[in-house]
Amino acid sequence: MRRAISLLLRQEGCDKGAVSIVLTDDEQIRVLNRTYRGKDEPTDVLSFSLREISSDETAIDLAQLDEEPPLGEVYISVPTARRQAEAGGRTLEEEVTFLAVHGVLHLLGYEDESQEGYEQMLRKGWAIVQSARPGRDTV
Repeated sequence: MRRAISLLLRQEGCDKGAVSIVLTDDEQIRVLNRTYRGKDEPTDVLSFSLREISSDETAIDLAQLDEEPPLGEVYISVPTARRQAEAGGRTLEEEVTFLAVHGVLHLLGYEDESQEGYEQMLRKGWAIVQSARPGRDTV
């Protein structure tokens, strides 16, 4: 997973910053989904940006900082990932890696609300997972 995230960040020109990946269960992700998205159901992945600011906050000039603040946090429900992996004929590791990449794509500003955005994220996410497989030259 780390290799895939590093590859994605390099491809997107984000050479500084950090992402936290939190592996959780359906109940905790359901609570987060209800609290922050108003959907009282479990989901596979949620992303929370640590760079977005509310309207009453002052924007920080990131160029003035020695270190970039973290991009954010990505929460992945392992039970949901397991079900999706089995349904798709993939390993749990492949599914969790894809979901982590998908979550980071959201942190980088990608959206999947439109069909075009969804397809773009799907293609890009699986391409990153494939490129980051051990034995592949990702430099």
